[in-house]
Amino acid sequence: MVRKLFLFTSGGMMDPASRIRGYYVAKYLSENGFDAEVFLYEGAKGNVVKKGLHLIGDFLNKIQAVMWSDKDSLVYIQRGTCSLSQLSFLFFLFSKFIFRKKVIYDIDDGLFLKERFVINNFIRFSDHVIVGGHELFNYVKKYNERVFLVPTSADLNRYYPHNNVRKGNRVRLGFVGSPSTTPYMELLVKPIEELSRRYDLELRVISASSYAEYRPFNSFKKFEKNGVKVKLIPWNVDEEFYQLQNIDIGLAPLLNEEWERYKCGFKVINYMAAGIPPVASNVAEHKYIIQDGVNGFLCENDRQWVEKLGKLIEDKRLRKKIGVNARRTVEEKYSLEKNAKTLAKILAKLL
Repeated sequence: MVRKLFLFTSGGMMDPASRIRGYYVAKYLSENGFDAEVFLYEGAKGNVVKKGLHLIGDFLNKIQAVMWSDKDSLVYIQRGTCSLSQLSFLFFLFSKFIFRKKVIYDIDDGLFLKERFVINNFIRFSDHVIVGGHELFNYVKKYNERVFLVPTSADLNRYYPHNNVRKGNRVRLGFVGSPSTTPYMELLVKPIEELSRRYDLELRVISASSYAEYRPFNSFKKFEKNGVKVKLIPWNVDEEFYQLQNIDIGLAPLLNEEWERYKCGFKVINYMAAGIPPVASNVAEHKYIIQDGVNGFLCENDRQWVEKLGKLIEDKRLRKKIGVNARRTVEEKYSLEKNAKTLAKILAKLL
């Protein structure tokens, strides 16, 4: 029996969580016993009136879809149904208490730190809560016993084999991520500056969707001022997997603060899926994903960043070995194909 599932996201394809934990997950659920229909949220352009009318129209269309669905259909909300959490919660209340649907809430960031009342009630009243990391699991468990950890996972079919053979000795350090995580590169200005005096390096950054969007990030000016070769590359969903082939070492700096504590580490998983050795801050989910010196490196201060990046820069064989182990880790624990099957089994228990 094929079960109907409506999957809603708070953003569109440009939003990492909506794309990876929403759109891609729905594709694999459709191969595991569900008829998954995705409702990505694309915001409207224009004045306040146009945006408001768009939000209302979008809300009513989604309400209608759920209202006229079969009684056994499931409602799966990844973060929210639109950009406004209060409207998303109203949709949740209609779905669960008016239309009597089983509702699953998926969360992959510490959203409750910003909107405690709304997010905590999403968590409290959902039939199941799916989380992306261990710290989120511990938090959600306090409000809802029906919580399951399904890590943000990589669709391995989308990754090209990493190109370990390239002309020249220049080593390419890479940062791939959303613009919201790009300011963390400020943590690496001194370590990379020191390394650039010893080695022939290039820093590749793939985060903003245009060159103009890189202008507010002052850290890149600091890198260049101190002699670091920097290449800013616009990000787009089709080119990302190709661009990963041209990176030798993946960077994942992160602050050790409350918001970062609940982040789920997909940046690291993304590198590892491409066979790229990751070097990351020893915080949050990174500690669960990376075995230091086996499938990547963890760093706690500038000295460790210099030391561990230096090892990888100097030793091509080590880069390859760590990259192979990293890819194997993703195949075993962070494959979207495997974890979608796990998720499908969890959801099947609601029917």
